[in-house]
Amino acid sequence: MDSVKRAVGLVALAAGLAPVAFAQQAPATPPATPDAVAVAGAKAGAAEGVQVFEAAFFKQYNPVTAADIVNRVPGFDIDDGEALRGFGATAGNVLVNGERPSSKVLISEQLKRIPADSVLRVELVSGSASNMDARGQTQLVNVVLKQSKAGGSPTTFVFDLRDIQYSERVGWGVQLTKTFSLGEDADLTLDFQLPNLRGRTESFETVRNAAGNLTLYREQIGQPNNMGIQGSGVLKWRPSAQDTVSFNAQVAPTWNTTNLASFSYAPSGAFVQGLAGEIDYPTNYTAELGGDWEHRFSPELSVKGIALATFTNIDQDDIFRIYTPTGTAGPGGLFNTQTFARTTEAGERVGRGFLTWRPDPAHTIDIGIEGAFNFRDTTLDIFNNLGAGPVPQALPVSDTRVEETRIEPFVTDVWKLSPELTLETGFIFEASTIKQTGDEVKEREFSYPKPRAILTWQAGESDQLRTSITREVAQLEFAEFASSINVVDASSLIGNPNLEPEKAWKARAEWEHKFGARAAVTVAVFHDQVEDVQDFIPRTVALGTFDAPGNIGDGTRTGVELRGALPLGALLPNAEVRFSGLWQETDVSDPITGESRRFSGERDWNYNVSFRHDLPEHKLAWGASVLGQSDRQEFKAAEDILNDRPGARFDLFVDSTMITGITVRLSASNISHPEEYRTRTFYAANPLAPLAPARSTGIVSRVEERKQKGGPEGTQVFSIRISGSF
Repeated sequence: MDSVKRAVGLVALAAGLAPVAFAQQAPATPPATPDAVAVAGAKAGAAEGVQVFEAAFFKQYNPVTAADIVNRVPGFDIDDGEALRGFGATAGNVLVNGERPSSKVLISEQLKRIPADSVLRVELVSGSASNMDARGQTQLVNVVLKQSKAGGSPTTFVFDLRDIQYSERVGWGVQLTKTFSLGEDADLTLDFQLPNLRGRTESFETVRNAAGNLTLYREQIGQPNNMGIQGSGVLKWRPSAQDTVSFNAQVAPTWNTTNLASFSYAPSGAFVQGLAGEIDYPTNYTAELGGDWEHRFSPELSVKGIALATFTNIDQDDIFRIYTPTGTAGPGGLFNTQTFARTTEAGERVGRGFLTWRPDPAHTIDIGIEGAFNFRDTTLDIFNNLGAGPVPQALPVSDTRVEETRIEPFVTDVWKLSPELTLETGFIFEASTIKQTGDEVKEREFSYPKPRAILTWQAGESDQLRTSITREVAQLEFAEFASSINVVDASSLIGNPNLEPEKAWKARAEWEHKFGARAAVTVAVFHDQVEDVQDFIPRTVALGTFDAPGNIGDGTRTGVELRGALPLGALLPNAEVRFSGLWQETDVSDPITGESRRFSGERDWNYNVSFRHDLPEHKLAWGASVLGQSDRQEFKAAEDILNDRPGARFDLFVDSTMITGITVRLSASNISHPEEYRTRTFYAANPLAPLAPARSTGIVSRVEERKQKGGPEGTQVFSIRISGSF
């Protein structure tokens, strides 16, 4: 009920602020103002569902990169797409010059490498676009760049310092980006980044028996030290009026270490046991090479080819020492040493080609094929040392190699039924072979049809309705085919070669309403019929029964989304509020208890509201944001795990452009530093059926509750960011 109230509250917020937005309609007189230009562009492209924002529209936000610009497009949120294998299924909702970059680097990251001065305009496309290299999106942004100047673009820079709570150390980052003109028909963009993150988490954990009595408590510390270098380059070349060629490369080595410690005490305060660990990554890098070539035979016919290769190599060495008050095997009571040697080598090779044909003004047809080869090779060696030397410890499916060969022919038709109505239909047929060798040997073949249809109705200048139905097939995560272990939590997952991809029929309807140039509200409803829901299952092997990734049957996901941007000029000049929210309900039958429950790991609701106020006469801007989210839960054979952050997250910032050409941002993130809680509830096994999953009994044996200060969402950070160009 609380989550429903939050969803209703978000809708009420949009309705309550709508009159303010109506009061902000752009004036009809000075047509040269940025807002007037945007309104004119919106009217001109209304029939096509395209709203045009010239670069001047964003000037008041003092953007440094294209990311700063796209983040200010009214009623739009960047979607980086799915982190999946292959290329076609990973599309985000941002294009550059009407095309997807031939890279799997997140589009939000790629936009940070494009100087704001290079952006000519931004096109917000609501509905299927016949002239852009993206299909299956109901809304997208196209960033149109200027023709490169002689000498290229200025060098943009970003430098930031961060004080991270509990770490008592300063983190920092540097980014430099420059585009070089290599003549009239070619340009090269180079980007260099030097990230340095030094964080820390502190946790307090209690262990209580079934009666709620304290039996043990722990103090835990985690201290990551992450340092890396990232270099990338993009070369664009126009060898003829009909041809466009691009190449991109990126390499990102990192040098990471993590220190961990956990100390256990009796309720009396007496020391019981200590665990101290060090995790080192002597080899850790990712790299990518990509390129594409497009040839336009005529305005109605073109072909495009894409090639992409990614590389990952990680060596990880862990050592954990366990101490007890009575240990005598070494100095300080050293009782046991456990070491782990893990290696991971992974890669992907993708080739994609397609033909675009416009047989008449009403149809745009894409026909193509994509092929991919993926692999992941992992090893995990575990040794225990009780003082007499290291002894190997067996863990099932710890050494394994997984390979996938996949081919996907596809066809798409964007049909302009009328000036107001567009229908996009598409069909992909996926056929793949997955082969696993090593500790488990298995080979399987899969084939899935994946149709989709998207209908867009431009109901008027300000209103658009978009409906879609698609069949999606999730890509299997190769890491789930191999075993993993968590020493601090004393838990492990066993690889499962029988894991199948999750499939879903997804239906969605969106209504978008624009209020002038800077205001828009979108409401969406969706329903997913999910087959073979991926979750945790008990898996029995020679050494016993373990938790493993697996499929638990069919389920549903139903929800409502809301997002918008509204200027507050009637109340506060040069101010605006942006908001987004999600409420959903998931349902699946638990294979252990037989009861209906939600999906593991998914949140029921979230919201994000941000405010910005520009003070141009003082060359200042300030703002704040608040983010809240529900808890999430995981279900295993003998326990369930609840993760929650009851408090909302609050951020503040102040921007200054008093120094010409430089933007200085002071920010305080997570100023209320809400603490995160994790509750692990363990269940007692049935003595009459000891092999049955313990959670089926419903009888609690103990509860471990951890209060974490810091962590991914709860750490308070104060930072200063200086950006600009020279």
